[in-house]
Amino acid sequence: MSVATPAPLHVPVLLQEVLDNLPLPPAARILDLTLGLGGHAEALLAHCDPDSRYLGVDRDPQARGLALERLGSDPRLTVLACAYEELWEDAAFQAWTGVYAQEGFDAILADLGVSTLQLRSPQRGFSFRDEGPLDMRMDTEHGLTALDWIAEQTDESLADALYQYGEERASRPIARAILRALHEGRLATTRHLAEAVYTVIPREAAKRKGLSDPATRTFQAVRIAVNGELERLAAALESAVKALRPGGRLAVISFHSLEDRIVKQTLRRLAGIYDGPGRLAPVTLPKHLRLLHPGGIVPGEAEAAANPPSRSARLRLAERLP
Repeated sequence: MSVATPAPLHVPVLLQEVLDNLPLPPAARILDLTLGLGGHAEALLAHCDPDSRYLGVDRDPQARGLALERLGSDPRLTVLACAYEELWEDAAFQAWTGVYAQEGFDAILADLGVSTLQLRSPQRGFSFRDEGPLDMRMDTEHGLTALDWIAEQTDESLADALYQYGEERASRPIARAILRALHEGRLATTRHLAEAVYTVIPREAAKRKGLSDPATRTFQAVRIAVNGELERLAAALESAVKALRPGGRLAVISFHSLEDRIVKQTLRRLAGIYDGPGRLAPVTLPKHLRLLHPGGIVPGEAEAAANPPSRSARLRLAERLP
């Protein structure tokens, strides 16, 4: 008889900083745009009273299932199957807010990172450390797999994606190597994709120089492209700000410079700060937010040492003005 494997626990990044900065008044209304395995949700709910309500959103069916195993008995929690960028038009979301959050949310959280569960599941295809199918979809029930997406690319479009989303300087030769492997029938798994990259940037040479694995940037770029992670992030943040009640706060955790740049620029614009060319804004920008910790908050040494994936995280916070 097999023994059931316990569900992996999410180690929430910057947890104390989130707890310190998100308001949890009596009968709090909290929106978690990226529920994941429920690590942040568990801690936030522990600080909420019985009249509070917590709405968790995630498009990953595996993550939702594990979060419900962890938290599903809590009557204050509702879980929706949806991508956060599509949430605002979702009928179930509108129905829930019509009952529980007509005046808006006290706190909205978005943790934009890929979970350890996803990275450590070879069948999800997010990592080159274990061989698995080239999938990389956050929502395993919809959309193109990474292999399908690559098959639709040209040398130029794939190179552009690697450069834009992975900041890969060798994007053009890597794109050619990937598509060559595809056309020769050598691109079915994550290991095949990594090996295509290594034909351009040898892995051992990078290792000797103490550099990160050469496939890292390519995997990041393909994952972002497959899931459309950056395309509607700014619009989703604007919708989140509108959903806050006055005095409510938005907390966003990003894990790479592309995400963080969008979060930073969007929040600054909504705070009335002009970042365009020239010294003065051509028009006065409306001011909807007050920025908290304008430079963002990063993990301390202890957290970075205990949870290495947290090292690249940055928390940005803003408060809705009256």
